[in-house]
Amino acid sequence: MQNQTEISATTEGPAGIIRLARPQARNALTDTMLTEVKTAMQAWELDDSVAAIVLTGDDKAFCAGGDVKGTASSDMEPFDKYRYRYTHAVWHDFMRYMGNCTKPVIAAIEGYALGGGLELALRCDFAVGSQTAKLGLTEATIGLFPILGGAWSLTHAIGERKARELAYTGRRIDADEALSLGLLNHVTLPGGAVGKALEIVDEIASSAPLAVMTLKQAITRARSQSYEEALNAGGDLSALLMFSEDRQEGLRAFLEKRKPEFKGK
Repeated sequence: MQNQTEISATTEGPAGIIRLARPQARNALTDTMLTEVKTAMQAWELDDSVAAIVLTGDDKAFCAGGDVKGTASSDMEPFDKYRYRYTHAVWHDFMRYMGNCTKPVIAAIEGYALGGGLELALRCDFAVGSQTAKLGLTEATIGLFPILGGAWSLTHAIGERKARELAYTGRRIDADEALSLGLLNHVTLPGGAVGKALEIVDEIASSAPLAVMTLKQAITRARSQSYEEALNAGGDLSALLMFSEDRQEGLRAFLEKRKPEFKGK
């Protein structure tokens, strides 16, 4: 894995853990940071020992937004920036990759997840947070637009009417409200978000990796599918799994009343 200057990437059991590491800027996003995150995630996608990925920050902030000075387009003239967005945009390319990553990605939030930080968390499969978490789509409060798809992601996560209020006002919400809205799956004591995420990774690791991968595809596609389309697509995914070694192992383990030993093959 390449040298990392703005993140740290480690493994713990079946989990790949990425920590955003710009504490002096509350882990604000830069071109370099997102490139390093993507490189680490791509390596783990091909690593059978990694069942899922945990994305986190530090005890003060998950990510407080985007660092406008940390992108190559920050000093460009407006029309050059427009062209750049369609040809070399690191941030948009990264968010597209997040949507296509084949392994589950869990955001573990301590402290601030604001603006682009919340957009990043929303792009993960789901999120857990501690009681210190503060979430908000805050761009409107400084005259900006959530450029990483935040309006779309927030609407799909909590519904149109609630998304409108949070986006229009830029209001920061605490962990309990985020839990009630469905932005967080679990709330822990301070300092406990990563630990909870690792517990969930252990549970994911007990499932067949290829089954998890196809379920992730199916849930992602559900946003744009009718029920009939989902039935047909699900039949195709199920048929693919019939050719896997893990399916045979799962059936044998069930009949033999033992824990299956999945290999992701």
